[in-house]
Amino acid sequence: MPIWLIEYFGAKDLDHTFVFIALMTLPLWLGMIFFSDSKAVRGFARPYLVVPIYCSVLVLLLWKAYQSSILPEPFIHISYDSARSFSEHPITFLVLFCNYQILNLFLGTMIFQKALKCGFRAPVELFVCSFLGAIALVPFCVRLLIRGEKLT
Repeated sequence: MPIWLIEYFGAKDLDHTFVFIALMTLPLWLGMIFFSDSKAVRGFARPYLVVPIYCSVLVLLLWKAYQSSILPEPFIHISYDSARSFSEHPITFLVLFCNYQILNLFLGTMIFQKALKCGFRAPVELFVCSFLGAIALVPFCVRLLIRGEKLT
């Protein structure tokens, strides 16, 4: 299906889906940053618990796209141009953005759990992780080294 057709008829649905994906992890981020002492947050903010839950959204997105036959054609030649044109498809963009959100959340819950084990809170690192992902590992590792903690 042509991209312009998807964007023309599904613009509102694409916008709603994007906003949903952007905000779906917000409650957990707010809990880990501001309410890290809560037993509910400590119990729920586990990487191997929340990632499969949020992956269900990704699977649902892929399934709906497959049912609607709007998935883009896979690229034959591996090059920058083919990858760029593949990622310009609205459904592919939403899938990649959902993956990005899930990976950031996985890293954030790992940072949260490590900070709990070491006996401190890491709100700045978690805030950076919620937007920039792996860059948050740099200040977190520096903080661990300053405190004399092991990185493993």
